[in-house]
Amino acid sequence: MSSENGAGAPQKSLIAMKPDARSWRSAKRAIKRFSKKVLGWLLMALGFVLMAAGFLLIIVPGHYFLVVVGLILVLRNAFWARRQFIHLKRRHPNWIMPLRKLLRRNPQVASVFWQQVLKFERIFLRGRGMLVGMRRKFRHKPRTA
Repeated sequence: MSSENGAGAPQKSLIAMKPDARSWRSAKRAIKRFSKKVLGWLLMALGFVLMAAGFLLIIVPGHYFLVVVGLILVLRNAFWARRQFIHLKRRHPNWIMPLRKLLRRNPQVASVFWQQVLKFERIFLRGRGMLVGMRRKFRHKPRTA
């Protein structure tokens, strides 16, 4: 029996075949690509969990830090999230401004924290919040003669 098949090319045995360097490199690349995707998905899920925790703690003035860390993880791992963030930034700039300030390379943490404390005070103490009735109750009424 000859070792050639009908086409004239030598027949290779599957058992005696040694893997060459190219196949090892491509396999390594495929494994690395897959592990990078899995890690990206895990980091994105962690980011969503942190953002949800930040939104649950919305009454605390420092809740932005959890949201920012979660947002960083999501924006680094999802292109669609970046496009959505840019859309929100254009549509609601006043809502996104504190997050954008905290996402910068050298964030102004104290400034953002102080602005959020003032916003918290304005919402709950000056007209739109729960404590409006108490404030009206203690206001001085003008004296009539």
